[in-house]
Formats: sequence, structure tokens, C-alpha cells
Amino acid sequence: MSDFCDFFTADEWAGFENTLDMAYYYDYGYGNPTGRAQGIGYVQELLARLTHQYITVSNSSVNSSITNNSADFPLDRPFYADFSHDDIIVSVLTAMSLDYFRDPPSLTQFPPNPDRHFILSKMTPFGGHLTTEVIGCSGPNPAAVSKERVQYYPEQYGYSASNATHKFVRMRLNNGILPLDTLRGGACKGRTDGMCALDKFVASQNASYALSNYDYACFGNWTIANTTNGFDYDGTVRLGQAGILGNTQPGSDEE
Repeated sequence: MSDFCDFFTADEWAGFENTLDMAYYYDYGYGNPTGRAQGIGYVQELLARLTHQYITVSNSSVNSSITNNSADFPLDRPFYADFSHDDIIVSVLTAMSLDYFRDPPSLTQFPPNPDRHFILSKMTPFGGHLTTEVIGCSGPNPAAVSKERVQYYPEQYGYSASNATHKFVRMRLNNGILPLDTLRGGACKGRTDGMCALDKFVASQNASYALSNYDYACFGNWTIANTTNGFDYDGTVRLGQAGILGNTQPGSDEE
């Protein structure tokens, strides 16, 4: 123990933590007009792997010269590993419209609400990782299991690859199961275990690229009149939205 530990109160440490929540929510999440655009490339590559399709056109941060061939972007592998800056995890969850995290940190509450959803230290700790699992089940609506179980071998709880034809997606953020039932549109509603039928998960992302407004967010001529207004932009840029000013560019998605 050190006397330094008592230099700040517990509430002051919690307040300091909340300042980082503010910075990242408004730099990379729903609070930034480019939040979705910063994460949409990861989402596109994830969907490509889930649907076993190459990406042949570059319309985001994805480089199609890499994602259009089996040598650089193999499909049908047991697992994949992608590495990026941990900030992008926030933008990926925003681009996916996982609205559990559309919970802006308060700019005035002190001490902050300990039960808030957007807590950066839980989302992007050092070595933060986001894992997407594809799980096979024998039925289209398997019963949710609330009790933690440890698996030592695949068949321990009755699993058989031969009849696991119903595929589900589950996502873990630093090993915490994400609530996919909060994906916007309700495609994954109805389950309490974070599982979502694969086809429904893919369908839930059909509008993700359009929502990112990538070309205009990244290359359009626009400004924000008040960058400290604490506004939820839904992670995308639209003219007239909370002080966003600018002119549309030829070929942009903005109307």
C-alpha cells in the first residue's frame, strides 16, 4: 500500500474513468458523426467470412485487392484473427447498431452511474478483444442455459457435429457475452443468452454500410459548429443534424 492511494477518493477515480468514457463515446461511437464509418470495414469483413463471400469492391477502409482472393483472404477456415487498434472496437459496435452501447456517458453526473452501459475500461482494456463465434445446434430454438458450464470435450453436453445444422452467432467482448437482442431492428430479439440465428444476424446488418454514410463522412465537406455539445449523432453525418454544416459532394450518399 502507498499513501498515494488516498490522494484521490473513490468517487474521483470513478469520475476520471467517466472522462475517458466521454472521450471515446464522442470520438469513436454514436457521439461522433464518423463513428460508424470508422468501424464499417471490420463489419464488412466479418460478414464476408460469415457468408463465405469475397469482397471485390473497395467502398470503405477495406482493400479489395486483398479481400478478393483466397490467398490473402481465405474463407471456410475454422477461425480467423484480425488485429487493429482497440479504439475500433467501439466503432465496430456502433456500425453494427448494437444499441446496448447507445448509452451516452453523462457530462454532468458525479459520481457517474456505476450501472451505465458504456464503460470504456470494460470495452477496451489493454489487450481488449472481440470474438464472434458460430455455434451449431440441433434445433432452431435451443433452450437458453443460464448456469455456467465448463466444456472439456465437444460431446460432453450432447453436441454432435453431424446434426448441428442450425447455426447461431454469439459475440464476446473481453469474454463477456454481448446482448445481440439489442441489435437495432429486433432481428435477434427473443433470446437471453446472446445467441442470434446466423441468417437473422446477417440480415440485421443489411443496412450497416448505408447507415455509415462512409463516403460523405470521410470525404465530404462538412463541419460541426459545436464539438462539445454532447450530441448523439447515431454515429453518422447528416446535414442539419445538431449543428452539422457543409455542402454535399458529387456522388455522395447525402440527399
